[in-house]
Amino acid sequence: MAVSGPMPNTNELREQIEAIDEEIIDLIATRMEIADELAKAKKKTAQEYWDEDKEKAVIARYHELCEEVSLSEEEARQIAEVLLKISKERQKHFFR
Repeated sequence: MAVSGPMPNTNELREQIEAIDEEIIDLIATRMEIADELAKAKKKTAQEYWDEDKEKAVIARYHELCEEVSLSEEEARQIAEVLLKISKERQKHFFR
């Protein structure tokens, strides 16, 4: 099997990872800002700040999304749980 072009060195690979990490953090920050707005809207309409059924739906959505890109169900669950935990803690503050 022929390799087309030179293999990237470790520094180049690390730089790629750093750029992706920056994008991930930006996207997570945007997601949390939207979740904050959702919390405010839920409070105005007297809804509970956390919905277990919605949480299950998010985890299921992550399973599907991760399956499409060959990440495992366990990896999907871990990613979803981290994001949901942060979101849940942030939303609590709007309901105190």
